[in-house]
Amino acid sequence: MGKEALSPKTMAFYHQDGLPAAWQQAKEFAGKGGRLATLPDVVAARLATKPGGTPWETYFTTLTAEYLGITKGGTRILIIAHGIGPMCTLAGIQKAYSWEYKDKGRNRRGGRITQHEFRKLEAGDYGEVTIVDFETYCQRYEYPFGGMLRASQALSDPVLKARHGPMHEAYVLTHAAFAREWHREQSMHRPDNTYGLSEAEHTRMCVRRGLQHWRDSVNDPFIITANGPANCCYTFKPVAGHREIEEGYAIAHLITTGALAHVHHDRAISLANDVTCHEWLDGVRLVGIKAGGNPAASGIHKGPNPRNLLRKHWRSLLKPIFPPNIDPVGFRALMQIGDTWFTQYPKAGERMDTWEPEHVVTAKEKIGEPVLFRTTVGGYHGFFKFGTEEVRAIAPPNANAYFFVGEPQNEWHDGNPTHQTCLAQFYRVETDTTKRLMRVDELAHNYTKMMELVEKDNTPEDENQTETTPLENMKQTLKKLLDSLGNPRLGLLEPSQPLKFQDIYDEADRLLALLNDPQPGLMTWHQFVHERLTKLNGLLGRSLI
Repeated sequence: MGKEALSPKTMAFYHQDGLPAAWQQAKEFAGKGGRLATLPDVVAARLATKPGGTPWETYFTTLTAEYLGITKGGTRILIIAHGIGPMCTLAGIQKAYSWEYKDKGRNRRGGRITQHEFRKLEAGDYGEVTIVDFETYCQRYEYPFGGMLRASQALSDPVLKARHGPMHEAYVLTHAAFAREWHREQSMHRPDNTYGLSEAEHTRMCVRRGLQHWRDSVNDPFIITANGPANCCYTFKPVAGHREIEEGYAIAHLITTGALAHVHHDRAISLANDVTCHEWLDGVRLVGIKAGGNPAASGIHKGPNPRNLLRKHWRSLLKPIFPPNIDPVGFRALMQIGDTWFTQYPKAGERMDTWEPEHVVTAKEKIGEPVLFRTTVGGYHGFFKFGTEEVRAIAPPNANAYFFVGEPQNEWHDGNPTHQTCLAQFYRVETDTTKRLMRVDELAHNYTKMMELVEKDNTPEDENQTETTPLENMKQTLKKLLDSLGNPRLGLLEPSQPLKFQDIYDEADRLLALLNDPQPGLMTWHQFVHERLTKLNGLLGRSLI
């Protein structure tokens, strides 16, 4: 492990409370003499890594800003500025986006700066910027700011070139090379018939899919979209004209770059991402760079994930309760981290269980056999929502806790989901009520504590001081399986078994992606994990996990 890995100088920060909270943590990390990343910084980090690494597999909000306004001569221009201008500070960003979020009538869209500020940008008063003639750009495409671009189009696209900065050409060529390699792999892969097509229809679909991937592997693949703001679109071409810009103002947004994704479009599928305008209600992931930090040399550390940190380091996050609580905790849902059981923090009303551990369970007695719990669908049927009193109503008299066994199932009537069911196992538990675990939201707002835990994760000497959960064990097994596809000596594959290596790799990769983003309260997550695991074991001819 290198020095940069132990003490990262470039780190990403997401916060559930949005941009101001993420900004404060990214700035605190950057420290004196540090800064927040622009899009050219992210481009540099991606050029120094490969798909699969954090820079490619994560979206980033950047301090590259884009402005659409009108010159003194009456023409429309785009101005792209990297880390300078009215939106290079938190106050400036909030002022621009307050055009939308302070509008009580909810009729305003996007951000705005004054025309005076726009003219100062145009004149170079803030520093060097790039100017793109808006009318000329819109004539390049039938649907400007919305279509998927091939590599050759992206190379010459002036808006992308301005957003990406000086390494634009190298970035596009690198992305295109990765895309061609991916298309080559996909052209040899025959997907399963998951839609129940006839054999002839499925074969035709596979042939059409294979030909598309083969063409894109040797020609000019689609790789990127250069979008405008979705809720404040720059132009309505070809149906109508351009958006009217309010007198005395210019449209203003930060620029976000998306993660690599398998994008379906125009009866094709591509390995692509988007470069678009950040909207105020979008998720935010800002990158802090310490003084002397270089994303091209060190990459981008994925940053703290408070939920994962809490589960991994829960022992150091227990907080004493004073005075100690001597009353019973009541009827609670249970959860498990490694070999340790916890009561969950209680929920209010009919909603999903919190899946946040509160008290450590010190004794647990199983009461009877699992009982079928049935509740009506409340809202979207992909969420398992119910009231705690509904579960208590079917519990044995001496039970004070429950744990759902297996996965929730939907009941359907006339094509509509009406009820949800799941087996509930009841317990009689005792808990340590002298301590409770810090909540995820509290940890998310405690920058110092999160960074202590991140540093502990980055220190090899501390690796054996944390508990390995079954989920982590499964993830490690999958990673070994992926490695073994190129190294059979690892012993995870049976040489005598006629294996479909590409199919195994794809299924293991999909399952690992699900496990890296656990959502135990979401029914579809459990369903997808079960489906992927069953299919992977079937391909291997034995139970790997």
